[in-house]
Amino acid sequence: MSQLSTMDAVPSRIEDRRSACPGLFRMARALDGAICRVKLTFGSLSAEQAHRIADAARQFGNGVIEITNRANLQIRGVRPDTENPLIAALLAAGLGPLTDRGDDVRNVMVSPIAGVVPGRFDVRPLALQLLEILQTNASYQRLSPKFSILVDGGESVAMVEHPHDIWLSAIGADSPRFALGVAGMPPTRADDMPALGSAGASRAMHLITAILDVFIDWNAANPAASRLRHMIAAIGRDTFTSRLEARLNVPVRDENANAWRRTLPRAHGHLGLLAERGANCRLIGAMPPLGRLDPDRLDAVAVLAAKNSKGKLRVTPWQSLLLPEVAEPVTAQTMRELEALGFAARPDDPFATMISCSGSAGCGSALGATQADGLKLGALLHGKAPELAVHLTGCAKSCASPSAKPVTLVAREPGYYDIFLRATNGPSRFGKLLAAHVTIEEAADWIGNLPLNSRPSTQRPLTSGSGGPPHA
Repeated sequence: MSQLSTMDAVPSRIEDRRSACPGLFRMARALDGAICRVKLTFGSLSAEQAHRIADAARQFGNGVIEITNRANLQIRGVRPDTENPLIAALLAAGLGPLTDRGDDVRNVMVSPIAGVVPGRFDVRPLALQLLEILQTNASYQRLSPKFSILVDGGESVAMVEHPHDIWLSAIGADSPRFALGVAGMPPTRADDMPALGSAGASRAMHLITAILDVFIDWNAANPAASRLRHMIAAIGRDTFTSRLEARLNVPVRDENANAWRRTLPRAHGHLGLLAERGANCRLIGAMPPLGRLDPDRLDAVAVLAAKNSKGKLRVTPWQSLLLPEVAEPVTAQTMRELEALGFAARPDDPFATMISCSGSAGCGSALGATQADGLKLGALLHGKAPELAVHLTGCAKSCASPSAKPVTLVAREPGYYDIFLRATNGPSRFGKLLAAHVTIEEAADWIGNLPLNSRPSTQRPLTSGSGGPPHA
């Protein structure tokens, strides 16, 4: 796929759209300036591109670079007079879409280790084909900027807790069939919403476009409804599936897909050392504090990638980074260099799993300074809350996390938070209330003193009867 270049006609502004997210050509306004979202193809980034982004953040933004929970990057603090030069710089770095109307719909997620681990079907060719048609088909370009698709190969390192408009998940390791669903995520528990049906790998692309076409036909008569969940809520799963089967002229539903459950990914699998196809190489995963980078730190990681990972970086939906293809003899040194840069690579470090929104420093909706408070909380929890993921949110919208984390702190006013523990029966979307209106120091005590047997799991509970072979 060739990308839009600075030689092409590039609009300086894309019109506002319903449920709009930040993008390259339409930057969202915030308290600290505009936000430019740099969408990456499956989180992949070269060392040279990383340097270009760091330079752009220095020159056109306020120096804050965020990793998003969809494995993209955001440059914050962009001034109105620098938006067009920033767009040009990112296009020149090869970070643009195929078409000027294609940026919004580049929302296809795969595992950050797709195609590089042994024993799994490589879903990247299918996902690349899907990315191309989304960006070049005029009908699909009108989809909501929030409309998202997951193509899951069944890898052991995968984000399967994010809801998607459409998801496919491999049932087998070689030439698999895909289970498919809409308005949700692959089921892992017995009581999760099951798959709608299944299809062979050779039919997967046709199936996805048929789902898009069914939605777009319905959306024409329901323009206020921007997501597939709105359609499902309006007409129901059975009616939707019947319309899909009528368009395909083949059945989609089958009993095996209804009973299928995805094997849970490995807890904290994106951190530390990971196996690759080559026996002499490893991936190394690490998290910057609260999922944020500054230009100097990004430059330093790019230098490390050029030296030890063939100039390659991967951004993950856990708001962390992976260095692929690191030769076995230099893995330990690479890990030490990442940690010296302030990255956390071990799950017993609170900063390896802690995330936060921009907080009141950047968002008018936030009631607390979550970034500053998160840094304080991480330091206070050091050695007290091993492998317990914590999320700080400035308000109940929970922009940094689409699903509940084991522990969530919700700001109530500057310096004070309510603490929730994830629970399947609520009552809040964050779980059950542990403590109300506490300071960060008090929150550290509450969280650090949780009995081990009462701590919520980092992952949703594994169920019996999970389908498919063991995952790599």
